[in-house]
Amino acid sequence: MKRNQIFKSRPNFFWTATLAWTILALGCTRTAGEGGHAVIQGKIEVEQRPVITNPNGAARSPAADEDVFIIYGDRVGPDDRVQTNFDGEFVFYGLRTGDYTIYVFSEDTLPAFNNAPKVAIIRELTITSRDEEHDLGTLRIFEDI
Repeated sequence: MKRNQIFKSRPNFFWTATLAWTILALGCTRTAGEGGHAVIQGKIEVEQRPVITNPNGAARSPAADEDVFIIYGDRVGPDDRVQTNFDGEFVFYGLRTGDYTIYVFSEDTLPAFNNAPKVAIIRELTITSRDEEHDLGTLRIFEDI
């Protein structure tokens, strides 16, 4: 049988093959998350204050064993969590291209009538390259002594 005869005798074959290829091509788009080679890193520093609303007399040091959270894309809750090392450093490995939100919790430095015991210190970023290494620098959190 010649090629033209296959398509004439089985027109559904052509459309089925085209549909399968289209679904396969569109279904392979990757979103933010694990499974890549990109890295997000940073450092957390804690500023301890005798009076949380007053920066006078504050002491700064690396924030050891602090939880750092990551959200992939536009999801609602955290997708992963790491803890800082003894120097306050953290790293998220193996990320794909996409949008990310990194956050850590801190005591609120506003007056006590605000009633917010903890606030989030947030950084948003976009990884555009497959092997990108993104450094957030130092994020500062606050703590009442």
